Amino acid sequence: MASASANKRRRAETESGRGGRIFNPSWTNEYFVMEQNNSIMCLICFEKIAVCKMYNVNRHYTTKHAATYDKFKGQLRVDKVELLKKNFIGQQSIMKSKVISSYSATKISFLIAESIAKSGQPFSSGDLIKNSIKQFCNEVCPEKIQFAEDLSLSHQTIARRVEDLSKNIELALKEKLCKCEAYSLALDESTDRSDTAQLAIFIRFITSNFEIIEELLDFRHMKGTTKGEDILSEVKKTMIKFDLLETKLSGVTTDGASSMKGKNIGFVALFKKSIIHNILSYHCIIHQEQLCAKVLEMKEVMEIVIQTVNFIRSRGLNHRQFKQLLEDCGSEAEDVIYFCQVRWLSRAATLKRFWILIPEIIKFLKIKDKDTSFLENNDWLNNLAFLVDITQM
Repeated sequence: MASASANKRRRAETESGRGGRIFNPSWTNEYFVMEQNNSIMCLICFEKIAVCKMYNVNRHYTTKHAATYDKFKGQLRVDKVELLKKNFIGQQSIMKSKVISSYSATKISFLIAESIAKSGQPFSSGDLIKNSIKQFCNEVCPEKIQFAEDLSLSHQTIARRVEDLSKNIELALKEKLCKCEAYSLALDESTDRSDTAQLAIFIRFITSNFEIIEELLDFRHMKGTTKGEDILSEVKKTMIKFDLLETKLSGVTTDGASSMKGKNIGFVALFKKSIIHNILSYHCIIHQEQLCAKVLEMKEVMEIVIQTVNFIRSRGLNHRQFKQLLEDCGSEAEDVIYFCQVRWLSRAATLKRFWILIPEIIKFLKIKDKDTSFLENNDWLNNLAFLVDITQM
């Protein structure tokens, strides 16, 4: 018994190939089969034969195809085999081409979705872009019109693509944060047009290779109150989301709102109490012009500038007449710029444009019978010039 078992094992081991057996080329003409990707494929029904063994091949052919294909003999049988092989290879090529075409269409869909998201356009713009591509193909390359038809750019698809891109960016950022040696956070809380509080959380971190990276870490929607404890809760959720270790935190930067800088229940005070080590806290270091204006106490200068700009721009007739005046004078600047208290960085732009247009502003105010004495006062002009220079730093 042992000897017979050993002989069976030896016979199986002497055969080579997948499963201990090899494909015999003579089976192709005899049974209409061919080897395909380490398996046996029937050229007639495209069914795979499980075991590379003559018995299995013969049984498949005899039970399914012998009645129809036994009539082919000699050269006629060889020609039939070649024809079936060409058909099979042709179908494989068509399927491969469709796969490549589908991949290209998906890739283009993602690229267009990325462009729409970056430009801030509505997701429904995808339909317009698709129609434009179809018109282009119809005129330039009609053979590609079907490819344009296959592009999926509906607003639902664009929304999914943007979500997938967002997740990919998030995963890439998480991979970078795994190499983080130390990091700091910067927070800015504001209200959008729907009166929903939005908390932007930025991160700056350094890797073991001394690579410094700054990124927008998260954007949190705050539907309820925006107290210090609410902001703390959102920041903690973000730290958990990105697997940030508190031990690597070195500092936090916020604006001067009471919910951020409150002595007892402000975010910074609560945040420092919630961690076990000391961290540095900063206030508005990225808004130098705002700090300079407050420290230098130039409120009078800024108020007069804002009043003058508002007089020009807030009334439609005044604004049109002022722009016409600039055009007639050949001014390089097209218009004065509004100052927005929320957008702190607009202070520098407003002051610089006002300084450039002082001669035109004086002429316009005189036409409107407005007081221009402040624009002819050297002390006021000196303060204005200093404020313009210091806010450009």
